[in-house]
Amino acid sequence: MSPTLIDLLLCGLAYVVISYFLGVWSKFRPYPTSNSDDSEGGKFDTRPPVLDLPPGVTWPEEEPVESEFLQ
Repeated sequence: MSPTLIDLLLCGLAYVVISYFLGVWSKFRPYPTSNSDDSEGGKFDTRPPVLDLPPGVTWPEEEPVESEFLQ
């Protein structure tokens, strides 16, 4: 047999073996899949994120915008 054919057969065999193990291991669940033990308790963090700006960069000062639409 030619070396190219042997390489193709070995690659196909490796593909089948890897696919089999991925399929078996992805189905294995050592813990229950229900979300009954949620440690967070459904609470959300409502604080705004603290943004770290590089040196020399500042947030623009908020000035009241006077518009004819607001009058």
